[in-house]
Amino acid sequence: MFALTSEKRGGPIVNINPYLWAKKTEKNGLFLWLPLSQHLEDTHRVSERLWELWLNNGQRKLIIDSLSYPTEEKAKQLVRFLGAIHDIAKATPAFQIKKGFANSDDLDIQLLERLERNGFNGITKLKLPSPNKSHHALAGETLLSWYGVSEDIHSIISGHHGKPADRKKEYEQQSSYLENYFQEESSNSFIYQKWEEVQYEIFQWALQSSGFVHINDLPEITQSGQVILSGLLIMSDWIASNEEFFPLLPIDELETEDQEARFANGWKKWFKSLPWEEKLYSEPEELYTKRFGFSAPRDVQKKLTNIIEETEEPGIFILEAPMGIGKTEASLVGVEQLAVKTGRNGLFFGLPTQATSNGIFPRINSWLTSIKDEIGENLPIRLAHGKAALNKEFSSLARNVDIDGEDNGTVFVNEWFSGRKTSALDDFVVGTVDQFLLLALKQKHLALRHLGFSKKVVIIDEVHAYDAHMGQYLMRAIQWMGTYGVPVLILSATLPAKSRKKLVKSYLRGKKDQVQKSQLETDFFQTDAYPLITYTDGKEVKQLQDFEKDKTKQVMIHRYDEDDLEQLLNTLTQSDGVIGIIVNTVKRAQRLARQCVEKYGSERVELLHSNFIATDRMKKENELIEMIGKGATRPKQKIIIGTQVMEQSLDIDFDVLISDLAPMDLLIQRVGRLHRHDIQRPRAFTKAALYILGTNQELEFEDGAEFIYGGYLLTRTQHYLPDTLVLPEQISTLVQKVYGENDIEISTRLEKKYTEMKKKHEENLKNKKDKADTYKLDGPARKTSRRRNTLIGWLDFSAKDKGEEHASAQVRDSQDTLEVIALKKIGDGYGTFDEAYDLSNKIDDFNTAKEIAKHTLRLPYTLSYPSIIDSTIEILEKENKKYLSEWQNQSWLKGSLGIVFNENNEYYLNGYILHYDPKFGLVYDKEEKNGEV
Repeated sequence: MFALTSEKRGGPIVNINPYLWAKKTEKNGLFLWLPLSQHLEDTHRVSERLWELWLNNGQRKLIIDSLSYPTEEKAKQLVRFLGAIHDIAKATPAFQIKKGFANSDDLDIQLLERLERNGFNGITKLKLPSPNKSHHALAGETLLSWYGVSEDIHSIISGHHGKPADRKKEYEQQSSYLENYFQEESSNSFIYQKWEEVQYEIFQWALQSSGFVHINDLPEITQSGQVILSGLLIMSDWIASNEEFFPLLPIDELETEDQEARFANGWKKWFKSLPWEEKLYSEPEELYTKRFGFSAPRDVQKKLTNIIEETEEPGIFILEAPMGIGKTEASLVGVEQLAVKTGRNGLFFGLPTQATSNGIFPRINSWLTSIKDEIGENLPIRLAHGKAALNKEFSSLARNVDIDGEDNGTVFVNEWFSGRKTSALDDFVVGTVDQFLLLALKQKHLALRHLGFSKKVVIIDEVHAYDAHMGQYLMRAIQWMGTYGVPVLILSATLPAKSRKKLVKSYLRGKKDQVQKSQLETDFFQTDAYPLITYTDGKEVKQLQDFEKDKTKQVMIHRYDEDDLEQLLNTLTQSDGVIGIIVNTVKRAQRLARQCVEKYGSERVELLHSNFIATDRMKKENELIEMIGKGATRPKQKIIIGTQVMEQSLDIDFDVLISDLAPMDLLIQRVGRLHRHDIQRPRAFTKAALYILGTNQELEFEDGAEFIYGGYLLTRTQHYLPDTLVLPEQISTLVQKVYGENDIEISTRLEKKYTEMKKKHEENLKNKKDKADTYKLDGPARKTSRRRNTLIGWLDFSAKDKGEEHASAQVRDSQDTLEVIALKKIGDGYGTFDEAYDLSNKIDDFNTAKEIAKHTLRLPYTLSYPSIIDSTIEILEKENKKYLSEWQNQSWLKGSLGIVFNENNEYYLNGYILHYDPKFGLVYDKEEKNGEV
């Protein structure tokens, strides 16, 4: 409909119209702008250099293989074309009349008058009826569709601001808004043809400067290739739009005199180091000595290393092995091997919680530093979760970024990646598993996250800790990794057979390789062999079950009634030793801790759960590791009480353990903290013993345990729980039994109750799946038709972009909870609970604001239920506007809600009294009214 005549398809276009603006601002009274021609040139060059220096061999191969003409030259041309054409729709009247957000009207007027003087008649007085109907990303897609560019390419353009069009009709209906594109509706008018010619000149320049002669030279692209190219275009645009790298020009300058110098300077400011060169510098088994100081790898480690070495087309590797056997070190050696085999040059290491990712960070950093020492190059690392600023080791790296023009750190942080949208792009990322699960959540700028993960080898640790809802996102993210050919290492103490099977199927489904039916037989995945490695090599699924027998640990299991707990503690405390108690709820842990403090004294009792201010929790975790971690000088007597936060990756060691009943796999995880290290024990605790609270033959379980885990799994766990637990021999067998489909013996009078529990369990799993499906990304498109295999609708019904915390809650199925910054009243101002001085007058200081931002606290669920959460937020917003309004001017605090506890550590909120105790954490009660509670 809008194709131009052949006369306008002439020779190369040397110059784009120099009077069109792409960016404008006013600083210190000076008018600054960036011509559209300059921004397109900058982005074009950045795209090309990212292809050459930032993408790795695996990513380049992925893009090349996604093209209908799969050559490196064609792929590089396409990358350059996308950078050159992405903002073509800024050459429209709808964009050019937009008012600036950071400048006076005088700058807007001056730019429009200049356009008017240069042939764009009427632009200064133009009023369009619906300019917002043609956002420049959608308008760019529309222009390319009018030129005959296919949907697989122009859908990338529509998504360069984070979200492609949801439906084809969005760009097809743009012909109803011709004034937005051409100022007038009549194609015979001079101004219509003026805009048409300017736009087509940009298109021709983009084609020819990228090496294409004609539109028909543009290749077709599969959907997976479109996603990665979309992420690369967003990244290129963001770098080229950074004014520190590519500065704006004074208003009277129409162009940059030395384009080569401009680009060289901008690129140097952004690009800190060459990526890690993916090659092995030693034989794989020797890496255990070089990286970790081991005399030799253990049997499990050696066999995983050998398996990876023998695979021709590595895919997913699932390592199930006991706690403390060195799975982390084995996986890191595997990363070095897989990087070489698949052309990757980065790592993502994902764990269940912020505490576990903090705990693993020094080990990853040490491994990276060892590589750096061997190759003599800096390697960038990032700790990616909301509380990363609390991690001292990570924060200290930030001081080593380009100090006085020199990179002083061995492993450094590229500051550009500090934003939540871009952190996944850095080469080496340690974080919570949420960062990986978000690959499967429909959310703006998702292509950027896919680009980052396509660069890496992925390790997901402690997979047994993820519930059914998280599992939905996990499987879909694994499927996309299969599509990209990204190798994945799954680590777990043990997995139910159905989870093992789903992981392998998801990965191969992403590769579009169906597992042969014979390999999907129940016996293959149903094995309870242990340790176990299940892996793929191309289309083949393989397993290794033959391992040396490891030293066994026998744990005596004692079932105790809740009423007998006091007597049990009296008996256990007669001897020296460290007693661990893990219960299922925060309230229960707090109540038990108070009782123990009253009886045994505060010095003998420690408490850890999730309802501490973040800084206090971090401090308590570190104190526990120093107290009862590996090599620690252990206290004579201690009672350490906690919730599930103690069962995940904290390297702590109890002499004896008391635990609430929980599903079998989680109980085994808790037992992993019992006699964890080979040390001399107090005489009374030379034999490992686990005391279980909450077993009940009438299937009447403690309310908190049943609410969290459900009666069905608790019933099956107590049924199969042996009197003596032999580790690691029984780990897989017991887990498979609990999560299997086999019936259990149960009294006739309880059959109905058990059946109801099972039905409720199945309904809960279905509800979690259904909830996940609402915002879960579809799997990679299989259709080969060019017009159906695009990004149109890829993020339809995307989750609202409320931030990382909200998105993490979405993939974790956690009830919406409110997180606040918790401070204490000091004089007329406020400060932290750690330091007794007023910080309110220093809020403008960057470091002070950063320190305050660390003190986050999760409010109780009772203030976050759907019926009350809106009123809670409204109250907090009013309070913050009144007392903490200055926070909105500080980048570390903007958007945060704060509460300031009074001198008694109390805060009144929405009918509740919150009380914070550094020993016990946050507690709450209903506010009393007229003598009633």
